[in-house]
Amino acid sequence: MGFDIYGINPVIREINEDKYPTYTKYSKLEFGDRIELFRTDSKLEDKYNEEWNLREEENCGTYFRNNCWWWRPLWNYVCGSCEDILDEDDVEGGGWNNGHQISEEKASAIAKRLFELINTGDTKGYEDYHAKTMKEAEENNKGKKVGDDGYDWNGSYPFDVDNVRRFAQFCSESGGFEIC
Repeated sequence: MGFDIYGINPVIREINEDKYPTYTKYSKLEFGDRIELFRTDSKLEDKYNEEWNLREEENCGTYFRNNCWWWRPLWNYVCGSCEDILDEDDVEGGGWNNGHQISEEKASAIAKRLFELINTGDTKGYEDYHAKTMKEAEENNKGKKVGDDGYDWNGSYPFDVDNVRRFAQFCSESGGFEIC
């Protein structure tokens, strides 16, 4: 399971089709036709994906994604850092991918707060603390199987500053967002 976060009114930069010729050409194909073509030409698929990623980075407010392992610690950090911005419905809604929406005002405030925390080193401190917690959980789990008594799930949930930075940038350009 993953979390797909969509900008409600994102900043969209004009796309120069000449800058992304492979993406431009093959994005016009039906999805199934594109997949068939890529099955026979992996280099073409790689180029298409590279250009798609670059386009997405230029329009970072349209879409943000994390699998559940990355999203949960990120959202926990956001909630703990933005207690004065998010209400109870927002905190709970962010834990599910059921379409909860965060307003443009709140998204902008979250972005501002996260950038401040990144710049002051708070986020890096939390990353270091989180890495220590993960390592302790991994040590605790040696010889145990998932689901065994005492299995520590904290070893499964990564956190890093780069993910927070990407999310902050998304929030700043999303125009509000929906968590799906």
